[in-house]
Amino acid sequence: MTGTPYKPYPWLDTIIGLVYLACFQWVTVTNLVSLYYFVKQRFKKKDITSQLYTLTALQDFIISLLSLNHGMNLLRDRIVWLGRICAAHHILFQMSQRMSVFLVAFLSITRTYTLCYPLRTLNNKKILISLAVLWCLMACFFIIPPIAGMVQITYHPEGGYCWAEPIPGKNITRKWDEMDNTMDTIGLACPVIPVTISTIISSYKIMRTTKSSSQAEIPEEMVRLSRKMTCTIILVTILYIISNIPLFVNYVLYVITIYSFTYPGPIYDSVLMYSYSWNVTALLSTALNASANPVVYYIRMDKFRGWLRGGCGNADLGPGGAESRGSATNNSKDRTSKDRTSKDRTSKD
Repeated sequence: MTGTPYKPYPWLDTIIGLVYLACFQWVTVTNLVSLYYFVKQRFKKKDITSQLYTLTALQDFIISLLSLNHGMNLLRDRIVWLGRICAAHHILFQMSQRMSVFLVAFLSITRTYTLCYPLRTLNNKKILISLAVLWCLMACFFIIPPIAGMVQITYHPEGGYCWAEPIPGKNITRKWDEMDNTMDTIGLACPVIPVTISTIISSYKIMRTTKSSSQAEIPEEMVRLSRKMTCTIILVTILYIISNIPLFVNYVLYVITIYSFTYPGPIYDSVLMYSYSWNVTALLSTALNASANPVVYYIRMDKFRGWLRGGCGNADLGPGGAESRGSATNNSKDRTSKDRTSKDRTSKD
C-alpha cells in the first residue's frame, strides 16, 4: 500500500475503480455511436445546436477513454498505471473537462437567447470561433508551463491521479499556481451559476410560450418541436448542474481552507475529504455526467432512437429528435399558405 497521510479504504477504492471501468465501457461505446450520428447530422443541418452536440459527444468520448486510467490507478492499490503518459493524460483530461463545461454553457445560453429573441439569428461561425479560441488558450495554459519548467506533473497517490504542482523556489511558479486555482474556479465551478440562471429563464420562456401559443396563431406543431428541443437541452444542462454542484461546494471549501488555514486544515483533515473528495467531485462526476448524456439522447431524441433501432441507417431529421427550427418554420409557412388558399377558395364559392 502506498504511504499517504490519510490511508485510503481499499474497499472504497475498489468500488470507485469499478465505477470508472463501467463508465469507460458504457461511455466509449454509446458516445462513439452518438458522435457518429451527430457528425452525420452536422453535414445535413448547419444549425449551432447540431454543432454543439457533435462537439459534446466528442469530448465525452475522450473523457471516457481517459477515465480508464483513473479506475486502474484505484484498482491497483493506487499504484500508478501507465505512468509514462501521466503528463499527457493530465493535460488532455483537464482540457476535455473544461471544454465539456463550456459546451454545456454554450448549449444552454444559445437556446435561451433563441427563446428570448426568436427573430434574431445566431452567428454560428462566431460561436465556433469563440470555442476554438478557448481551446487554444487552454492548450497554451496547460502545455506551456510544464515545457517551460514552471510546473511538474507527477502522480499523487493520495488522490489517485496525476496533477501539476509548481516547482518550489520560483516566484513565477507561485503566480502560476494562483492563476491555476483561479482558472479552475472560473472554468469548472463558476459556470454552474450562469448555466443555472439560463436554465431557469428557458423554463420560464417555455411555459410562457405554451400559454401564449393558444392565444396567438402559432402552429401547434412548431411550438411542440421548439418545446421538445428546449426541454432536451434543459435536461442535459440539469444533469451538468447536478454533477457539478459537489465540485462547486468543494472549491468553496478549498478557497476557505487555503485562505484561512494551511492545507489540508480542519476541513480536509479526514480520509474521505483528503483522499476522495477531489477524485469523486472533479473526476468521477465528470465521467458519470458523460455516461448520462447518451441516455438523454436516446430518451428525448425520437429520430436518434429510431436511427439506433433501425440499425444506424440514415437519419433525416435533426438531433433534437424533431425537425430543426428552420424546417419546422418552413413547414408551418406551407401549412399557413395552404390554409389561406383554402379560405380564399371558400370565400369565392
